[in-house]
Amino acid sequence: MASASSGSSHHGLTENQKRWIVAGIALNKILMPQIRPYVEQGIKTEYNNLKTSHNIDGQSTSGRLKKWPQPLKYENINGNDGHPKLSGGKYDYSLFDCRVASHVDFARLYVENYMAKFNAFDDHCDASAVVSLLGRMPVFSAAVKTAAGDVRMARNDWAHCVFSKWDQVKFLQSFTEMEQLVKVMALPIADEGKLLGDLKDWETKGTLLCMSSPVDPALIQLVQQELKSLQDDVKNMSVECETEKANVQSELQNCACFLEELKQRVERLEIGQQNTELRAGRIENRVGDVENRVSVVEDKMFKYEGN
Repeated sequence: MASASSGSSHHGLTENQKRWIVAGIALNKILMPQIRPYVEQGIKTEYNNLKTSHNIDGQSTSGRLKKWPQPLKYENINGNDGHPKLSGGKYDYSLFDCRVASHVDFARLYVENYMAKFNAFDDHCDASAVVSLLGRMPVFSAAVKTAAGDVRMARNDWAHCVFSKWDQVKFLQSFTEMEQLVKVMALPIADEGKLLGDLKDWETKGTLLCMSSPVDPALIQLVQQELKSLQDDVKNMSVECETEKANVQSELQNCACFLEELKQRVERLEIGQQNTELRAGRIENRVGDVENRVSVVEDKMFKYEGN
């Protein structure tokens, strides 16, 4: 359950909620889509090596690779989790089909069963699954595992919607952790630079969203667009308990409503300012007209006195 919102309120949204929104956008819409291809590439390389060294794509149940180096969860592939369990609730591995037909199935061996619903490295392979793979698969370095663990904790804090945690310190820390993961993944220099730049840009946007008064309408509109996309992605989010997903969806919808109210308030302020400027312009024109008339009268008086 989400805690009460914390931080000063600005037209219905607290500063902590704004940080939570932006951190969620940065994690799910900026970081994940750009690192997934490299995660997939590493996993595919490891899978192909195991096809050669261990015949993992044709292995029998009795001769299956049980650890690499972590225990492999064969219940996650080939519909194996649908078989009847033994007394005591354990899986009956004699019924399992343990052939690993693809690198995607290979990845699914490393995540919890509720995360193993993805069939490609797309939006269904969400942040929770990606950081779990980075932290558990041997193809990734110790530095990557450590950095992925930090991002995983930040992701969990985000998914639990505990707004009281999302003060400025937590917000900046989450971006530092995402940036650290990018740096240790050994991405191509151009891709690393672009991703770090995108993250820094959203870190700045989050700060401006909290500090600016009134908020830039263009910034509100951009956050609204990304928030809508994030809401769509959350539908595919891997969760152990469906109430967790429902809670995130509810909070995102609340934030979307508050942002729309904020946008309308800003628009009304802009219209009011425009009207004020228009009235000021009219008054200025009237003053100018009066000054011109006074000038004409003065000229006539001057000529009259001269005669």
